Amino acid sequence: MKKRLPLFFCLLSILFLFLACTNFIPLSSEIRIMPIGTNIIGISGEPSDMPYIEIIHSVVDEARPGYNKTASIMVSPPYIFQNDMVYMKYDYTELGSKRPTSYFKTLLRDFEEGGAEYLRIINHSPDKQVEIFVSGVPVISHNDRDTLIPAIRYRNAPVYFLLYPERKPANNVLLFNGLLIYFEGDRIGNLIVTEAWSINEIAALYRAEHSYSPEVQLIIYTSSQHRMMDMIDGNIDGRNIGRGAVFYDIIEPGEELRGNENIWLLALPWLFIERFEIGSL
Repeated sequence: MKKRLPLFFCLLSILFLFLACTNFIPLSSEIRIMPIGTNIIGISGEPSDMPYIEIIHSVVDEARPGYNKTASIMVSPPYIFQNDMVYMKYDYTELGSKRPTSYFKTLLRDFEEGGAEYLRIINHSPDKQVEIFVSGVPVISHNDRDTLIPAIRYRNAPVYFLLYPERKPANNVLLFNGLLIYFEGDRIGNLIVTEAWSINEIAALYRAEHSYSPEVQLIIYTSSQHRMMDMIDGNIDGRNIGRGAVFYDIIEPGEELRGNENIWLLALPWLFIERFEIGSL
């Protein structure tokens, strides 16, 4: 009898595993849409009375709810691009055994015209070079599941608040991507900010970080804190996270930057790349 005990426990384990797995059988799946904003894209370069940067992007089509249309603007640096709302698609799946008990949502990335991440930044100048940088937007929340990416900070000050210090929270405390940021007078994080930083000054930070400057270290939030360049190289704790991510780039004369899987345009929670939300019903 004793010799049969290991087999019994093995079979019992398999039974428990089967019962546990049946709680996660997909019961229904459908494609849904939701409105969402975008992160900030800063454009730095030589100003001109004749705009030479064309931005082609998706925007909600108010005449057709749930659909995007294409918009185009001509701008001259310095300029901040941010889309207040665009419709994105995601796969919504409910899981359970006899009834739904949980769900997950999977982002359906779309870089083609009409897609949520359709973006073209075209440098029409024959001789001017421009720089672009990507910065996140904050969510005023005490729920860290609302963490957005890219959460880039300089000396503990979110880049967003260097550009817009007047938008600091009323209670002077913000849970920003896993870290409490304190605002006191002109102080944001570890910086004294008496006036908004210019787009060119922010671009200079990104340029220095991109060259591995020891003086300027931009920090991005993941499950902990890492240099922005660590995300680009993908060498985080031996894992390939964010490899090829674009937070800073140069657009040469006559060239363009297109939206792609490495540009984090949509203001989504961290780890959104495949499954960006999971929860209980």
